[in-house]
Amino acid sequence: MDENQLYAMRHSLAHITATAVQHLWPEAKFGVGPVVENGFYYDIDLGDTKISEDHFGKIEKEMRKIIAQKQEFVRSEKAVDEAISWAQERKQPYKEELLNDLKRAGTTVAKDLDTAELGLAADGDAAIDQVSFYQNGDFTDLCRGPHVETTAEVGAFKLLRVAGAYWRGKETNPQMQRLYGVAFATEEELAQYLQMLEEAKARDHRKLGKELDLFTFSDMVGSGLPLFTPRGTVLREKLADLSNQLREAAGFQKVWIPHITKRDLYETSGHWAKFGDEL
Repeated sequence: MDENQLYAMRHSLAHITATAVQHLWPEAKFGVGPVVENGFYYDIDLGDTKISEDHFGKIEKEMRKIIAQKQEFVRSEKAVDEAISWAQERKQPYKEELLNDLKRAGTTVAKDLDTAELGLAADGDAAIDQVSFYQNGDFTDLCRGPHVETTAEVGAFKLLRVAGAYWRGKETNPQMQRLYGVAFATEEELAQYLQMLEEAKARDHRKLGKELDLFTFSDMVGSGLPLFTPRGTVLREKLADLSNQLREAAGFQKVWIPHITKRDLYETSGHWAKFGDEL
């Protein structure tokens, strides 16, 4: 399967995931559902209801029902003002916000927009006239595509995890639930990937660090910020010594740079486009 087909398949699975969630939780409000490396995710707001891995079984069961129905992905277009009314009628505020940005600026990419105007209603002439939607079964989504022809053409998949994510990466916005899945063309490829993940867990530095008494974490300091124990500090210094020896032998000089930089640097490096929501 070529990359374009794989992309369309994973994108379609994001929609199938949202369809299943809508069936199980009709009050769900949806954000965005893009393709990411090895799979997809969908940002969902369920209010006080929290999705956990315990829910994955019933979500996947509903997804398989949708897949078995061979629902067609049907593209349509609406005038942008009609689309905004559609979002309002269906009580989908995140879609309405995206549509407001499309009307005002012709894009939903946050880095290309004035942060003070994100999601605000747009008056005057629209930057674009029409927006596209895709429908499968009873689920309709603001979307530019591409998709496979029917829900039966989506290969092998598995929901992996759910994480919190601020809407559009702003901590002042509501925190949504980001439901991640992986997808491959065949069951064999999926099984190989899942096996690789299991093997990686055994080598996870967080697991080994605790087992070997190398470092610990504290809520007083912050998640992801290790506190090295005496054993861990010895190992860290040994690694630093080795690194210095290799650097000096190769004739390189050492420099020191700040840990915090302006956003422009991450945009230049490409990190912002890929990890902007998580930075």
